[in-house]
Amino acid sequence: MKVSKRLWMVAAGVLVIFGMAVCASAAELKRIDRTNWETLKGLLPESALKWVKTGEMVVKYGSLEYDPNQVLPAWVIESKKENIGKYKLTAKKAIVEAGTGKTPKFIKGIPFPDVKITDPEAGEKIMWNTLYMRDANGPLKTKIDFKFMGRKTGYERSIFVDWYSKPFDGYQDAENWPNKDNFESVNQVLVTSPFDMAGTAQMTWRYRVEKEDMLNGYVPAIRRVRRLTPAGRSDAMFGSDFARDDGGYGIYDGAISSFKWKVIGEGEVLGGFIGSKPLGVNKNKDGEWEFDLRNKELVKWSFGNKGGSAAPWFVDSAVWTKRPVWIIEGTPKDPYYNYGKQIMYIDKELNIGHWKVIYDRTGKYWKTAWTNWGMAQDSQKTVNWNAVLIFILVDERSQHATSVDSSPKYINGARIDTNQFSLAGFATLCK
Repeated sequence: MKVSKRLWMVAAGVLVIFGMAVCASAAELKRIDRTNWETLKGLLPESALKWVKTGEMVVKYGSLEYDPNQVLPAWVIESKKENIGKYKLTAKKAIVEAGTGKTPKFIKGIPFPDVKITDPEAGEKIMWNTLYMRDANGPLKTKIDFKFMGRKTGYERSIFVDWYSKPFDGYQDAENWPNKDNFESVNQVLVTSPFDMAGTAQMTWRYRVEKEDMLNGYVPAIRRVRRLTPAGRSDAMFGSDFARDDGGYGIYDGAISSFKWKVIGEGEVLGGFIGSKPLGVNKNKDGEWEFDLRNKELVKWSFGNKGGSAAPWFVDSAVWTKRPVWIIEGTPKDPYYNYGKQIMYIDKELNIGHWKVIYDRTGKYWKTAWTNWGMAQDSQKTVNWNAVLIFILVDERSQHATSVDSSPKYINGARIDTNQFSLAGFATLCK
């Protein structure tokens, strides 16, 4: 059948107008609450969907005004092509070169960009990618507000913490850094306030070879550094609802080899982002890249926001959008680990975690954790960084929550002397 030129032009015009309408509506955010919660069926873990249904959580749902895949560090984007088939795992789940079986001298970006769901080691590889996404964002220096909140009591108190981390993989500049101990990454967390807790700290050394993490703690009362057991990573951190292992870009910050991992599904889930556009990032006086977080409307907590979520522990200003995910089940190998299985929702494209559901050792539901991400770009759109700006964990049994709020200050590409992560440097930092 022939179509006249005039009719074709009219049809084309309609398509263009329709396309513009779709683009315009894509940027609009829809309020989802107890009156229309069914909209989110299949897009949230059951625990979170229940919160929307009961009015505890109100969601701003829609599309971002940018493609987050284009706001990743350049070396991460490059690694998605360069690292295909380049690495494999040992029996103890350490990363080695596929061709030689040797520990690589350096890994750029993410190590496993081509994970297949049929791969029996897919779970481990996906979780390794999340650890390397944090590494790829370079040395981090942040000021964190640990907010303690109760369902009935609302906001209770804060503990203020400084976080320092330095990778020796993932980040392109790390390739030339001295690394005689063969670290994959090192990090420190130091309490600065309140006064009675100031100086309390933890430090982790993570290795690139088949070796357990080394965890050290500093207790101001005895003014000494002491070694902590790996099992202690499931203990409450600074009296909060978080365990030490609940951190990280994959909502898991322990050793990959400490868990049994398997992919139990794939699909879509709502992922939370701070701002519908990329955040700004600027170089500070030390040459570090600091997020521009001066706009206090970016992070609005429900405990101070009338007409929003009924529970106090949500960021009502977050933008929630559909993201493709792997659904991963992790089970601890250590019989003394406090948690049982954990279900993670890991972004297939961004290699970051959006949700985690935690069960106890008997298999009963216990906690839910989630993230709100900051995707940042400089004014020239040539430098990209990613950050977990907000991290929230709710203990359903106690009806209590803790948030890790990094919006006070977040710095990527930080300048941190490696000596700070020695035992002597750690002790000096804490005094």
